[in-house]
Amino acid sequence: MDQRGTGFTRAILFCRQLDPNQDVNRRAIEREMGGSIRFFPLPCSGRVDPLYLMRALESGADKVYLITCPEGACRYREGNLRAKKRVAYTQGLIEEIGFARERLELIVPSAEKRVTIDELTRDILAREAAIGTSPVKGK
Repeated sequence: MDQRGTGFTRAILFCRQLDPNQDVNRRAIEREMGGSIRFFPLPCSGRVDPLYLMRALESGADKVYLITCPEGACRYREGNLRAKKRVAYTQGLIEEIGFARERLELIVPSAEKRVTIDELTRDILAREAAIGTSPVKGK
């Protein structure tokens, strides 16, 4: 996951179960956005280790998103809940080292409307507040 020096600004880790056509959909938005965004599909968002989230920030991402499957739709039953706890834990670590906790965000899509990874990404980017450049990039 080391992207140091490539200038990517967002890392999106997401549950593969979210979008059955995720390979095609994420590649389309990667082509559109260029090197400013990187996707990391996960077998389950609840399996993400806080180290991966920290490493994405350390590698130069200005913002890291963890996208789970909708609540109640996890094929492993509690993946969303584990992901939520791990994000909260990692946000605490981020604050301890002087980063803003907003650099890591958990996204839980609605169960009522099925969305694709590219639609969800466009929605996230449209509402994204400017958080500034990562402090790691200056080092």
